[in-house]
Amino acid sequence: MLVIGVEFWERFSFYGMLSILALFLTASPVAGGFGWPPARALALVGAYSGAMYAFPAFGGYLADRVLGRRRAVTLGASCMLLGQITLAASSAIAGFYAAIACLILGNALMKSTLVVLCGETLPPDDPRREAAFTYYYLGIAVAAMLAGVVVGSVADKWGWHTGFAVAAAGMSVALGAYTLLAPRWLGRIGLEPEARVAVRTRVELVANAGVMQPVFDAVAAPIEAQPRLEALRRIGLLLVLAALLCTFSVGWFQLFGSWLLFIEHHVDRTAGPFVIPVPWFTSLNAAVVILLAPAVAALWVRLGARNRRLDILQKYIFALATVTLGNGLMYLCARHGSTEAPSSVWLPVISLSFLGVGELVAWTATYGMVSKAAPAGYASVTMGAWYLVTLGLGGYLSGLTGHMVDVFGFAPTFATITVIMGLGCCVAVAVRRPMARLATLARVTL
Repeated sequence: MLVIGVEFWERFSFYGMLSILALFLTASPVAGGFGWPPARALALVGAYSGAMYAFPAFGGYLADRVLGRRRAVTLGASCMLLGQITLAASSAIAGFYAAIACLILGNALMKSTLVVLCGETLPPDDPRREAAFTYYYLGIAVAAMLAGVVVGSVADKWGWHTGFAVAAAGMSVALGAYTLLAPRWLGRIGLEPEARVAVRTRVELVANAGVMQPVFDAVAAPIEAQPRLEALRRIGLLLVLAALLCTFSVGWFQLFGSWLLFIEHHVDRTAGPFVIPVPWFTSLNAAVVILLAPAVAALWVRLGARNRRLDILQKYIFALATVTLGNGLMYLCARHGSTEAPSSVWLPVISLSFLGVGELVAWTATYGMVSKAAPAGYASVTMGAWYLVTLGLGGYLSGLTGHMVDVFGFAPTFATITVIMGLGCCVAVAVRRPMARLATLARVTL
């Protein structure tokens, strides 16, 4: 529960900032923004999103081999809090970029480390493990839903920097709770780097065997070494899965970029006398995840008990189909909507719902797969590399749509994304059987 709680507040901070970032960058200086054109704003949102998921590979290595996961989380949360405070306090462009750098560094240390800590609280073969990851992702979804509503409402009423300050408050809660409760609730989990644990374990094994052996022979090797060929097969398996999830991420990240800009100017957001703040739409995606997460967790457990579980390729096919439908509906919305005649709000609402369903199915399956298939001794760095190839690259590529929006408009942009998502879905169907054979050779259950 502690790990899920820390991830909740860290994601509240992250999604709160992301829900208003594109709007802040494109807002006029009179309204407190930077007045950037959509291409430049979406390029920065894409680069920022990509970096937030690219550097956890390096941070995961530090957590696994140098700092230990617990210290990595403490340092990462401190850096993120500093970045959020700087973002709220500074109006200068230099302060903005300094805050972004702190957020990227802090996230690098935390992102892949927290999910590994969550997995370490249960044995690898525990049937409750995948359900635990579902509730872990539920915590992320609740944070994302509240972040869009709370931070968006505050920014809409009191200004962008006040919204950033609310995100900073969420990060301070995460750091405080972790510092106070981790020693009691987590015990020795994650206190030492895996290299040091491996050395101590080897020395203890030698001592227990009654064999005299120099200390320097107790090398920092993974406790359960894997054959090289098996490890390479596992890496290949993860790379193919990552490519599919990267494709999904390109379509999903439109929610925080091109979709928000389109909704701001081309969708009728009025509900009687009330105008729905644009950041609230990011919360709708998370609300779908929240409503369905308990049912999905129960479904996975029930299917597993009946030996009818879906493999991860089937879940990815479903997720790619939903993101294809979501972007296709946004294309229809853009074809018939303009500033003079805004589109109905219902098509974006349905599109966001499709994204939420696909996100839940894809990512709850992903956490368990990466933790099982990771080479021994490199769980955090493998998770970090996974974020790099999926959300990191996917987030960066999603920012390239800003140029398309400027040149061709929203409708052709959404149509292009829809075609790409559909092709990704077809590829997932085609590789399912070869991937099943590779998983058997790698001794991994899909």
